[in-house]
Amino acid sequence: MSNIKPTKQDEAFLDAMAMLMTPWGWPRPVGRIYAYLLLREEPATLDQIAADLGMSKSNASVAARTLEHCGNARRQGEPGSRRIYYSVPGEFSGPFVAKAELLERQVRMFKGQRGRAVPDVVAERFDRISEFYTAMRVAIEGVIACQAGSAIRSAAAADEDESPARKTATRAR
Repeated sequence: MSNIKPTKQDEAFLDAMAMLMTPWGWPRPVGRIYAYLLLREEPATLDQIAADLGMSKSNASVAARTLEHCGNARRQGEPGSRRIYYSVPGEFSGPFVAKAELLERQVRMFKGQRGRAVPDVVAERFDRISEFYTAMRVAIEGVIACQAGSAIRSAAAADEDESPARKTATRAR
């Protein structure tokens, strides 16, 4: 998908992702660029993104920076050039690590309200929401740990699958 018109299937995927990400607060171009990067094998420049998706380079730039800020895109430069490339990061946990940290800060804030003179119903609400946010944080952290372990196991399995002759040839280089 490099400087070519996306297929009808690609367009459907781009639009579906844009719609699905709207409740997360992402404007349509952000969701479309995220889907576009997911479909690409190689990183893309802002010029490629803008041309392929039929948007202005400034809109592509703002959307790509939003994705980068959320942890859903990675920006990399080219040595000796001012050209910037965007791709999907290898780890998908970025935005969820931040959400888990936010949940923990909110729990601390609610617990900090215990010393205030608030009605019992409010104190109970703070306790229930703290329990819920704590459970959400633990679940997010558990999934992230599981995925990290899976990536480590996959890398180890790939090393084991490499033939002894190939390992020797690789080391000789």
